[in-house]
Amino acid sequence: MNIRKLKPGAFAELECKHFVAEGLGLSYFADETQKEKFKPHVFFIWGVLPGERFIARIAQVKSKVAHGVLAHRDELPAELTGDFAHETWALYNLAAERAKPECDHYLRCGGCRMQHMPYEQTLVYKGAWLKSQLERNKVEVAAMEFHSLPEETRRHYRNHAQVHINKYGTYGFYEPVSYRTRAFPEHGCLIFDEKSLRDRFPQYPVEVRAARIRLNTDGNAVFTVLNSKEEAKMLARYTVSWPEGRTIDIEFPVTGFFQANLRALPAWLSTIGAFFDRTGIASPRVLELFSGFGFISRMQSLVRPMNVLAMDILSTEQVQQVKFSENDQEIHSTFAENFHKTDLFLPERIAESLLDEIQTFQPQVLLINPPRAGLLPATWQKFREKALKDFNGPIIYSSCDAATMARDLAVFSAEGYTCQAMQAFDFFPWTHHYETVSYLVKLG
Repeated sequence: MNIRKLKPGAFAELECKHFVAEGLGLSYFADETQKEKFKPHVFFIWGVLPGERFIARIAQVKSKVAHGVLAHRDELPAELTGDFAHETWALYNLAAERAKPECDHYLRCGGCRMQHMPYEQTLVYKGAWLKSQLERNKVEVAAMEFHSLPEETRRHYRNHAQVHINKYGTYGFYEPVSYRTRAFPEHGCLIFDEKSLRDRFPQYPVEVRAARIRLNTDGNAVFTVLNSKEEAKMLARYTVSWPEGRTIDIEFPVTGFFQANLRALPAWLSTIGAFFDRTGIASPRVLELFSGFGFISRMQSLVRPMNVLAMDILSTEQVQQVKFSENDQEIHSTFAENFHKTDLFLPERIAESLLDEIQTFQPQVLLINPPRAGLLPATWQKFREKALKDFNGPIIYSSCDAATMARDLAVFSAEGYTCQAMQAFDFFPWTHHYETVSYLVKLG
């Protein structure tokens, strides 16, 4: 018998077995005889929970797996009918943890993946995923805590969004597993306060296709055409309430990286500060890898003196554009003078002169805040062999990807480091993402 390959747009009756770290339901054919007719046999589906049987609309097919979305009953062909247990979706049974999403566009918009369960349950899954990554890499953590966001801060938490514009001039987010633009719901997006900006959104020509919005806590927003020449010259302004009792304004290039949740930053910064306190070093020499424009070290320097040697892929000109101020008075910093442009994902191109400078600097604390790819083992090996041969000081590691973080912590563990504390923060409610900060020391 010939086994036919499923095509995008097809419908399949499946059963969810696990809810995996991408925020998707790992699913298989509910009727195993379908394996003899169709392939692939493994599915990652938006919007389903373990134990549920359902009909999914297949959106993307690869050689061994397919991705899809829980089907709405109103999109099913006439021959696909059944005794469904949900008034909207093609679910034959409902998991006990299923909840009604707050957003009318859930599963029609790709902005959230986990609104079909209570908020507390999302933290249970995220905590389990984090522990699973650590166990897989045989990393032991002496103390761990997962921080939730207060209920009043779980909406409109994003301060940065990329908005897509289709050929009809409609703007919004992409639909799940799709490049079709879904307009924001009438009630407004729940994770990004788009509704307050509708009257201010520029009337871009449809050829633009995508725009960036940076929204400050004071309601002021900067709109730019994504990846345009004009965007590269624009600056944005964010306001961060930290340390306690102080308000810091930061002016930075629109295209620069900045944490997307300003409300969650105070707790995250305080945790990093507490880890610096644990080092017991009054005025530490800090080597900051993946520093960006120095947000972490420059904020930490507000509460303790430190000497920082930093590096990232930004240009020196971009770093010099950044201004920190308080009460309209610029806060002086020597960060730009001690910043080095280098691509840490290309270890073979790291200059010998920079490695020599690090060795002369003799850092006492290592501060790492990599993107999702983490600290490449080859990069760490080069630093260890050339610049950090004698370094045995504390390591403070902030990460937005548990898999690469656990991989890197395993490398440190093999060198004798112990993870004494790890704090996880739900920076991105209703999504599968979260942030962690770890404190590592070398004993003996």
